[in-house]
Amino acid sequence: MTINPQPDAFARPFPSNIEIGRRMRAARKKRGWTIAEMAGIGKIKAVVIGSYERGSRNMPISRLGEIARILGVDVAYLLGQPISRQETDLVLTLDLRAISRPSFTNPDRLTVVVSYCAGIVKKRSDWNGEVLSIRESDLLNMSFALGIEQADLLHWLTTENYLLKEINHS
Repeated sequence: MTINPQPDAFARPFPSNIEIGRRMRAARKKRGWTIAEMAGIGKIKAVVIGSYERGSRNMPISRLGEIARILGVDVAYLLGQPISRQETDLVLTLDLRAISRPSFTNPDRLTVVVSYCAGIVKKRSDWNGEVLSIRESDLLNMSFALGIEQADLLHWLTTENYLLKEINHS
């Protein structure tokens, strides 16, 4: 007696490495990052990122989570689910190396920014020591703490070269 399995019986429970890699590449390109830039933000070598994007390397679940954090997407997105609402927010990448140097234009403002960033770093486990991604809500809270408009804070961060990248997902 031959048993014919249902067509879906052998379907993959998760997307293939190639499918995950395509989504990973799309999320990286949406941010305007090169593979090297993404590698600089996280602790994953560029050659490894490239092999994940091509689907030529198996990715451990822990690495999938790390990549999702770097790209600012849910793991569910990389596995084929739609992008969540958090993807529509403004995301800023601050250069903490630059922020650690003294400011001659506004040292009091810099003190508050350093303190605020230190608080964010303390609460997160995905920080790499050189750059920090902050959300629009973080920028708003920082502007309240400084007593200035959010646009003025954004302008100051840009002119002081503390802002590496601004990504507006709309």
